[in-house]
Amino acid sequence: MTQRNLLIDSELCVGCQACEIACKQEHNLPVGPRWIRVVQVGPRPAGGRLVMSFHPTRCMNCGKPPCVDACPEGAITKRADGNVLINEALCTGCMACIEACPFDAPQFNQETNTVGMCTLCAHRTDYGLMPACSLACPTGAIQFGEINSLIEKKRAERAARTLSRI
Repeated sequence: MTQRNLLIDSELCVGCQACEIACKQEHNLPVGPRWIRVVQVGPRPAGGRLVMSFHPTRCMNCGKPPCVDACPEGAITKRADGNVLINEALCTGCMACIEACPFDAPQFNQETNTVGMCTLCAHRTDYGLMPACSLACPTGAIQFGEINSLIEKKRAERAARTLSRI
């Protein structure tokens, strides 16, 4: 099966947090849990001036997700397309997956007493639609698709940018 995921180009992210808002609205998330987060880095000195960068982070859909093994209820599975999902009906809110994840992707929802994380908007993408975060991103920093195609596209874009600087 084709592996699909998000490819995030931090160079294009302007820190507007439209992806966070779109995700919260799409999944009806309360204050607190954020399945995608825009992390601000800086300001820091670079080239004699101060610069700031932004880095959207979310579930990385690891090759061997530690959250899957950590869940005592078997509520977390990895699909053939690479998407890691939590079955909220099986989740007891023990938070073992939160402890196991090196990316802080699983988020505890106090309203439901369960843990959730980025689903790549499976309810949308399974039907050929784009994830809410990707649709909301005004700069195109968040792209969704077949991972190898996205990587090749990004390599070509970087090569073109490098050539244009010469």
